[in-house]
Amino acid sequence: MNDVNEIKTVGLVGLGLMGQGICACLLAGGFKVIGYSRTKAREQETIEHISKSFEKLIERGIKSEKELDGWQERFKYVNDLRDVNDVQFVVETVAENLELKHTVYDTLESVIADDVVIASNTSGISLSKLQEKMRHKERFIGMHWAEPAEITHYLEISRAKDTQDKYVDIAVEFGKKLGKKPTVLNYDISGLISNRLMYAMMREAISLVESGVADVETVDRSFRNDIGWWAALFGPFRWMDITGLPIYAKVIEEIFPDLNCGKKVPELMKKKVESAELFYNYENDRDKLWEEIWAEFTHDIRAIVEKYDNKIDLSK
Repeated sequence: MNDVNEIKTVGLVGLGLMGQGICACLLAGGFKVIGYSRTKAREQETIEHISKSFEKLIERGIKSEKELDGWQERFKYVNDLRDVNDVQFVVETVAENLELKHTVYDTLESVIADDVVIASNTSGISLSKLQEKMRHKERFIGMHWAEPAEITHYLEISRAKDTQDKYVDIAVEFGKKLGKKPTVLNYDISGLISNRLMYAMMREAISLVESGVADVETVDRSFRNDIGWWAALFGPFRWMDITGLPIYAKVIEEIFPDLNCGKKVPELMKKKVESAELFYNYENDRDKLWEEIWAEFTHDIRAIVEKYDNKIDLSK
């Protein structure tokens, strides 16, 4: 394949929460989708997720009813991976398990054309490891999405060791057709860009709590009221430019030696996972947070970013 305009039908392998959001994004972009899951219940869950997402997109003026009309006819659920065959692009978003992903790719390569891009949503497994057993390594890429996929502009694209440039180019143009603003990595690195930044922040946040500097609520409050205030519009480099680069250079001298550089899972995190506890006691509020506040927040952030996008040139 040499032209992104040849893509009419997309294969989507995995219909968990992330897969459902990607499915909504693909359908909102006008594509047909063949969605695969081993779990039959995912079909109805995906349909319900898309319906609710599209109601919001229409309500907030991001998409019109006409643009989304007929999406049900463009979505086909299958529970046999071999039925993901007549497609021109594939997105894989199954569990982060190397053996499982290799099995998925082996089956896909037996039923799809040799030049169809296979894009993995992984952010934790080396793309080159995922690629190593494929028959057509050149068409494999990393394509990392963010939830909610149908709203965010985020899309990270990375080549693996043997990926050919033309398939990266196709993926970038495909992302743009979906309304994304793709970022492209020069080479394969675990976590890509956004996850590496996020996990560095999480490591320091946990360290502050473990060392007794402050409790969970205080660390969250400080983060929200500072970084959360500007991060939707500015990346770290532009923020340093705007607020005074020499100051940051001076502070780096003092703070870098004291930052946490641990390489193991923090004890606080281990205890939470082992006891099946969360950092907060939500009672009945967590579902409300996800259903109402999160939906409103993500749409509002998108509107703000789009308002100022041309003025601060966020694509660079």
